[in-house]
Amino acid sequence: MSSSETDLPNSEVGPDNGRSSRARWVDVSIVGVAVLVAAAWFLFIRDGEPAGPLAPVLEAVIEEPISGTVVATDWSSPAAVAVDGDTIYVLDTGNNRILSMDRDGVVDGIVCETDACALLLDTPQDMEIHEGLFYVANTERGQVNVVDRAGTVLRTYELPAGQGDAPRATGVHVAPNGVVYVSDGTSGRVAIFEPDGEFSQYFGNDTVGIFEFTDPTGLTLDEDGNLYVAEFSLGMVRKISPVGRELAIFSMMGGVTRASEASDLVIDDNGSLYLADYKRSVVHVFSRAARYLGIVGLVDASRPDSPIALLRPEGLAADGNEIIVIDSRRGLQIYTIDPDYFVFKRAE
Repeated sequence: MSSSETDLPNSEVGPDNGRSSRARWVDVSIVGVAVLVAAAWFLFIRDGEPAGPLAPVLEAVIEEPISGTVVATDWSSPAAVAVDGDTIYVLDTGNNRILSMDRDGVVDGIVCETDACALLLDTPQDMEIHEGLFYVANTERGQVNVVDRAGTVLRTYELPAGQGDAPRATGVHVAPNGVVYVSDGTSGRVAIFEPDGEFSQYFGNDTVGIFEFTDPTGLTLDEDGNLYVAEFSLGMVRKISPVGRELAIFSMMGGVTRASEASDLVIDDNGSLYLADYKRSVVHVFSRAARYLGIVGLVDASRPDSPIALLRPEGLAADGNEIIVIDSRRGLQIYTIDPDYFVFKRAE
């Protein structure tokens, strides 16, 4: 080439100093990446955790009840929890009784310890409060006992005896109108009782046939009358319409997860479903549309030095933005849930 082709005067060199548009694009890309890296550092790395609402926060752990106005010995294999105002009730399965306590674990009453129902309860696994009365799933006797705060048994719901093994009451839920739903772990069915204690039918009898479950435990209803049943051995929840049709399955893997054991469930005021996983030692959280949202109880992500909180979660209760978990090995845990934490909720 001639010198006239290579040694161009400055006046003939473009504003990019002779560099190509490709080079300018590379520069812009590098700057863009640098901005993204800086933003990521500021939002995520600088504080060691993502910006925005914190994960569910462990607010309280009660390892053992504290003696208050009455003397309470340590609980043994607690299996269920219920909340009524400022009072927390724990079903103390190993001692066949109910403890009444405040949020610090101070006991102010014991139900069924020396009352008539003390001889009636036999390894109860679930409990619910409805209009000031305790509905206790008296598991090994195949019945639900309705007990007042004085320990008086007001009425009993007897699961129908079938052929073969005796029925086992593994879960109980009371509808707003007083109708009682009871899981039978033996037959794999859910029985429905009238408020006065009379057996009505098995769930699904009057629609598409008896709906059978594999290993039902905890159960509840939503505002539309859909039934949610925790399948213990399958580690999931099945949502069934009032006419007995399966609407959804709540599961980590979208199906059967045999590495899990579903012991109880609860739905909070926002419609999120919480599933206690006895085997994995966590509480799984789902949206109302069965989308898997996350975990409560593994590690408190907002406090890096916090210990593993759950060992064997069995019973759940929802109280405002708090989820209360009873752990058969550790006792009581209370978590505060930020409703904005699960980012998929608002997209539904």
